[in-house]
Amino acid sequence: MDSLIIKNVINRLQSVVLAAITSVLSFLPLHAQNQELDNLIQIAFDNNKGIQSLQLQTQQQKANINTALTFDKTNIYYGYDENNIAPNDLPLKVWGIEQSFLFPTVYSSQYKVNKAEWKVAQTAYEIARNKLALEVSMVYEQIVWIQQREGLYQYLDSLYGDFARAGSRKFELGETNYLEKITAEAKSKMMHTSLMKITQEKKTAYERLAALLQSKDEVTVTNSEMEELNIPANPAVQNLYHEDLDNKTALYKSQLNLERNNWLPDINVEYFQGTNSMLKGSMYGFQIGLSFPVLFSGNLSKNKVAKLGLLQWEEQRKNREAMMNGFLAAKKSELEQKHEAIRYYNESGKTLSDEIIKTAEKSYRNGEIDFFQYIQSLENATNIQLDYLDNLLQYNQAYLELHYFNCEL
Repeated sequence: MDSLIIKNVINRLQSVVLAAITSVLSFLPLHAQNQELDNLIQIAFDNNKGIQSLQLQTQQQKANINTALTFDKTNIYYGYDENNIAPNDLPLKVWGIEQSFLFPTVYSSQYKVNKAEWKVAQTAYEIARNKLALEVSMVYEQIVWIQQREGLYQYLDSLYGDFARAGSRKFELGETNYLEKITAEAKSKMMHTSLMKITQEKKTAYERLAALLQSKDEVTVTNSEMEELNIPANPAVQNLYHEDLDNKTALYKSQLNLERNNWLPDINVEYFQGTNSMLKGSMYGFQIGLSFPVLFSGNLSKNKVAKLGLLQWEEQRKNREAMMNGFLAAKKSELEQKHEAIRYYNESGKTLSDEIIKTAEKSYRNGEIDFFQYIQSLENATNIQLDYLDNLLQYNQAYLELHYFNCEL
């Protein structure tokens, strides 16, 4: 009866582990993001407060463009001066209006600065959306990885539990020694502890996902089978970062041009008319004047600051472009390394893991190996599978970082 129990446990172990290898760990090329991940990214776009804040900031900068055409307040005045005498020897009561204008090119220069600031804000918003999509995708991949490992450990936890119970029964009947009994129990407890750890990892990952989505509805990832990512290249993402560099260059240049235009004179226009009770009509006059910067030490400093700002940005841009090129080279190299490990599993590792399980099961039945050797063989086969999953996760994460161009600038 007890030998039948052990046999059933072995048969169950063989079928379950082989199924785990062939179905749970198998993957197909992924040519586009799956619908579940697309939905999660859209939820994040719709609810993430950080993205909404940047969107409002972009709208604010766009609304700020036309503030470049802001003029000084118009001055309307009334004056009475007994020294201001009309031809009839009576003082004039003077009504007038005056307005000051910056030189016309100053307004156009300020307009260009405001528009450049809006473009910088716009690309910052698009980059933030891109990074959010990457973060959601990375957490999603991690959850799928955890859930796939969780499924494997759940199988093994159940099987080791069966072994522990069978070992205790055999020990009671005197068919095995105490060491085998306590080893089976220890393995069962260790596997259960590992499963609990994975459960906690999954909880933490879901909390990270919730923080990104910021949705009122609870989200569950149904996928529990990792797939090797093969998303078509998206040059628009990389172009977005180059566009950001171009927009910032344009902003610094427009700021320098504005400071140069501030050296130009302001224009003052005034129109007035005076009258008194004895005049039949009014006396009219106007004046036009120019305001020049005479005390210009502050203007010199502002111009110097703008020049230095442009120079430092040009050096910073060169550094960022070098970092971008280095990022591309490093990620491509990392992908090649991880893909080599995946290729090894598909060509050799998977077959080796299958063979270890089959051989260990047969040898244990025939009495060629003892319980400890059998358990060690199962652990070796499982480690091959887990190493494959780890390499696949690292490959997918590196792939996502390259696809979304996650270059820290």
